[in-house]
Amino acid sequence: MLLRESSNALDQTVDLAGTIGQGGESSVPHGDLLVAYAEAAHHDPASARELDYQMLEVVGPGGLVDAAATVAIFNGLVRSADATGIPLDEYVMNVTVDERQVLGLNDFSGSANS
Repeated sequence: MLLRESSNALDQTVDLAGTIGQGGESSVPHGDLLVAYAEAAHHDPASARELDYQMLEVVGPGGLVDAAATVAIFNGLVRSADATGIPLDEYVMNVTVDERQVLGLNDFSGSANS
């Protein structure tokens, strides 16, 4: 949801399906590489190291640090929210209906809590 809001702030359109490997190429600059890095870091952190040189070449040292920090922050936020059972507030529920459907978030068992 943050990607959608930051894109709106920059007056850009982002295909959210591209962020989960669906619907073709991502409209985010270097999106395919960033998604591959994020997925690797999430599923097998050691394998993300294999992408370090490519990340450094394409997005630079600052981009690599930003990507690693973003993965870490979202991982922590989701774990904290899930562990405490924090439900989405009514506003977020209302403005994320389409995104949750596109991304398949309603299919996860934890969606019953949100």
